[in-house]
Amino acid sequence: MDRRDFLLQSGTLLAGAALAPGSLAMSGSNQAEEPQQSRMLLPINRNWRYSPSVVDGGHAVAFDDSSFDRVVIPHTNRSLPWHSFDEKSYEFISLYRRPFKLPPEAKGKRIFVDFEGVMTASTVWINGQKLGEYKGGYTPFSFELTPNINWDGSNLLAVDVDSTERPDIPPFGFEVDYLTFGGIYREVWLRVVPSTYIENIFAMPKNVLNDQRTLEVRCFLEGPASEWNRSRTLEVELLDGDRVIGKASEKVTGPAPAPGQPALQAVTLSNLGAIRLWDLQHPELYHVRVRLIEQGKLVDEDTRRFGFREAAFTDQGFSLNGKVIKLRGLDRHQTFPFVGQAMPGRVQRRDALILRQQLKCNIVRTSHYPQSRHFLDACDEIGLLVLEEIPGWQHIGDKAWQDIA
Repeated sequence: MDRRDFLLQSGTLLAGAALAPGSLAMSGSNQAEEPQQSRMLLPINRNWRYSPSVVDGGHAVAFDDSSFDRVVIPHTNRSLPWHSFDEKSYEFISLYRRPFKLPPEAKGKRIFVDFEGVMTASTVWINGQKLGEYKGGYTPFSFELTPNINWDGSNLLAVDVDSTERPDIPPFGFEVDYLTFGGIYREVWLRVVPSTYIENIFAMPKNVLNDQRTLEVRCFLEGPASEWNRSRTLEVELLDGDRVIGKASEKVTGPAPAPGQPALQAVTLSNLGAIRLWDLQHPELYHVRVRLIEQGKLVDEDTRRFGFREAAFTDQGFSLNGKVIKLRGLDRHQTFPFVGQAMPGRVQRRDALILRQQLKCNIVRTSHYPQSRHFLDACDEIGLLVLEEIPGWQHIGDKAWQDIA
């Protein structure tokens, strides 16, 4: 799952608050809401075991990690003083372990682990089986756990975190003028979905400045070819709070998705004249809800939040919704004293409020890398424009480097 995919999944409801002790109920301060019928998003941020070095056999389920530190995510791999420290002190490979049990209602569904940010490269293991390596410290990523899950007992998630400056991974390869720190510094989730599910949603408003505006909703579907000949429908609703203000549906058509390549189907909502635009003073936000239906029964459901707006650079300057505005902004790094980048969502959101309300900015530049969804969500809510950058500093690497960036 790339950054766009994961950020667009932030509208998913949470579930799992009633799990037994020793299971996902202990995973963090995130209190889960009522479960959706089709999917669950389970936080696993508490009760991690941490070692500042990789240990032989440390990925095995039976490994004794009682000597490891118990840590909470977000976590920095090394606590640092306020200033005057050696930046090499956080450049090492560490090991994180997290046992978990799944709730009974997850049985028979597909299980993914979603990492929002790990610095810098992550090798993920489930129950002693290596799933692969993800390169990149600023973008979310996922691995499917389903084939290796123990449905009736305990499971063990292990992550080798390489926080060294590797020239094959952005922003490294030359010099950077900022510190990168290390660790699993953003939240981790287990995502439970049906065998065929809505992998992603992308809402694209069109003609927003006239009464003929429409909303194209691109739905990405993932599932086995054996289920693809079933008669299914995509139902799409545009929500203003709890009120449905637009809807449309389409039969699911086209070829079955290839593994790792979701099938795309677009549904267009029309007659959306009475829409309030997102702007700096009135950052109006809507939700789009997509349901996958088979024979009148819900297969899967997901939502996204977005706004209607038109942004363009013209000869007269930057234009928002047809009006030229003067941009006043600052750069923002996601680093903090003592803990590096490992700050929870409430602090990330607070930075957006400081920029907008205290410093009177109307735009922020995410220097020099993609930043926390909590920060970006807050910007959406308070009318703060965002200029988001790829990881880097005066250097562009080879094709593989660019693909990661």
